[in-house]
Amino acid sequence: MDIDKELYIEYLNGNKEAFETLYLKYKDKIKYFIFNIVKDYEKAEDITQEVFISILNNKYNENEGCFKYYIYMVAKNKAISYLNTENRRSNITEKYLTNPLEDDKNDVLDLIIKEENKKEIIEAINLINEKYRSAMYLVKIEEFSYQETANILNITIQDVKNYVHRGKKELRKILIKKGFDNMSKGSKILITVLCLGILVTGSVYAVKFVYEKLQEKATLIPTITSELGNKNDVWVGTFQIAWNEFMDERVKETVEFEGENSELVNELNKQLFTKDMISSEDYYIKIGETTEQLKEEIARDIEEKFGITNSPTLNEINFNLINGYTIYTMLYKKFNFLTPFDRIHDMSFNGSEETVMYFGINNASDDELRNNVEVLFYNNSSDFAVKLKIKENEEVILYCNNTNLSFNDLYKELNEKTTAYTGDRNLSEGEPLSIPYINIDTNIEYNELCNKIIRNAEGLYIANAIQNLTFILNETGGNLISEAGIKDQYQSVSINTRSFHYTKPFVLFLKEADKEKPYFALKINNIDVLAKSEEL
Repeated sequence: MDIDKELYIEYLNGNKEAFETLYLKYKDKIKYFIFNIVKDYEKAEDITQEVFISILNNKYNENEGCFKYYIYMVAKNKAISYLNTENRRSNITEKYLTNPLEDDKNDVLDLIIKEENKKEIIEAINLINEKYRSAMYLVKIEEFSYQETANILNITIQDVKNYVHRGKKELRKILIKKGFDNMSKGSKILITVLCLGILVTGSVYAVKFVYEKLQEKATLIPTITSELGNKNDVWVGTFQIAWNEFMDERVKETVEFEGENSELVNELNKQLFTKDMISSEDYYIKIGETTEQLKEEIARDIEEKFGITNSPTLNEINFNLINGYTIYTMLYKKFNFLTPFDRIHDMSFNGSEETVMYFGINNASDDELRNNVEVLFYNNSSDFAVKLKIKENEEVILYCNNTNLSFNDLYKELNEKTTAYTGDRNLSEGEPLSIPYINIDTNIEYNELCNKIIRNAEGLYIANAIQNLTFILNETGGNLISEAGIKDQYQSVSINTRSFHYTKPFVLFLKEADKEKPYFALKINNIDVLAKSEEL
């Protein structure tokens, strides 16, 4: 159901408050979007009013897509019309779509949020190439599809995907230069998206809130047996599959590094998850000599199999380095509930001060929705589990449990409780179900696996070990895309040659040659005191 369209229909039927609701929902977002085009805050406000007047005077045609898409198209057309009347058409074709954002003392970002402690983050957003920024805003904040975004910006779908990806990389670099280099890549993207969301909704939060959000962001863990912490942890089998291929095809045996293996390596070597545990239709594996040709083959293959035309992992791996192989894996899942759930009222989560969006079943829901749910067990209000039924050959299992057991142990415990349960397996009338919307976009580099010589493998070592994940769950179903890549290389010198690479923590002393004790000492554990490549 398009709630915005329903509100508009209510307005046409005489409910003036319905249109006021739409106006309050979209006015700041539309103003921000228009400002990106006209670069004049006061004019952006005027055009925003014209947009809503136009919608009042011209009946919305349902064939023009959802109401949200319609209002952005009207906003774009009004902004372009203004540029045309001001004899500034060149600005929309060249400046708006190709040139970086210019500084403007009336920048809408500064007018919406005044706190001085957001200055550096806002500056980082301002420095993004404008075409990237517009694409990211429409896709990541307003959640338009690539096709809808392409229509609004009058560019191709591939351009939209490229702009979003390049925008993320540009943000990452800017944030690193501004001192946010102690965060993961996913966090650096999240902080920017959060700030964009804050800016366009007109809400005011302290930077502390942004950092708290970063701490809540999901962290990828490499194995299903990894220890869980008190933050959001997520595991997907993509990297394990890549590791299995690395073991079987490249090392030909269990991976053992020179020196002592880490616990991570030992767990990966157990191969507790394998590719035969999922349908071959839903994953892709490629292994070959690291060349640009291999990269092109992988890109063609995943586009043909999954319709995916942009791969963050492929962009992170340096395919120009020869003398090694690359193992690439992708897992793609898309599923739909038997019947879409209802969007229900917002609530807090785990005592949070903020509320989050929920979907599910309440007293106003159709009884048909209860057929979507199978109760696995219910012991008390803090210990229960349900299974959501899917059209495809998938299951979504939700287990309410606050312990820090590994995912492997939690799943065993879940099955034991399900087997022991003798109560009603149906969701009965009057029993509510509330599930929060989930949106994860994160990645990780497993640096502890890199640059270590593998025994009995003729100087082979891992140069890159990467994994990313995008996962969405909402009232209609879910979507999961995950990639993993392992690139190996051979040492250019004999395995018996000693190497003195200070790439791990070390201590530096300064002393006079004829004195017994040093006058200076330094212990280096991280890169904070080291010269970054980009700084040079």
